[in-house]
Amino acid sequence: MHNALKAKLIKRLRNVLGVNSGRLAVDGLKAVLIDIRDLLEVTKEDSRYKVLKFHCDWILHPQMTGPRGRKIIKAVDDECIRSVNRAGLQDWPDDVGPTFFGPLSQEFMNELQNRFTFYELEAELREFLERWDIVRIADPTAHNWRQFEVLYCKLIEDRTWDYTNKKEPVRYVNRLRVHMTSSSNAPDASPDLEAFPYLLVWQFFWNDEQRLMFTVEFLRKPTKPRTH
Repeated sequence: MHNALKAKLIKRLRNVLGVNSGRLAVDGLKAVLIDIRDLLEVTKEDSRYKVLKFHCDWILHPQMTGPRGRKIIKAVDDECIRSVNRAGLQDWPDDVGPTFFGPLSQEFMNELQNRFTFYELEAELREFLERWDIVRIADPTAHNWRQFEVLYCKLIEDRTWDYTNKKEPVRYVNRLRVHMTSSSNAPDASPDLEAFPYLLVWQFFWNDEQRLMFTVEFLRKPTKPRTH
């Protein structure tokens, strides 16, 4: 039923990614991700590539309330609860110092890369495009990947995720927003040549009140976020 549309999507993606992948602008990347999302649906592989679908959805919606976003917000809220308990407090303090949130537990750190980096997105995107013989993408440390990540960050920054799961309520954070900053202007920026050239700043809110913020460097090895 969808064979004609599938063929058109694959052809269009081959034409764009095979020739212009290194010269895409923001609007071009958005169009590519929309086509990828449609191809995921047409081929019924959206459940197989859940991370890829999530990141395609992220560029389309000013507010996200889906399960992946809920899990990440809930994980941060659980870490906030642990921090409050470790500090011997009954509730979130009125005056939070810059070192209050932490130290981060090992449980939280174990999932850091899966939650707050593009590693899973890169892996699923490469596999999906190769699976449908669209294009073979270079290693994630290549320049083209860096350009992709920069453009993608421009598409997602300042969009919000909202936590709406009433069955598992949160106590301290229920919203997040992401924006990008140059690592060359950030304190303690890594000189590692394999680092993503920007930092992602993750801001967590209780409604409109910012509760915590941390930045993550995109290294090809585990890294600890700076919390604020």
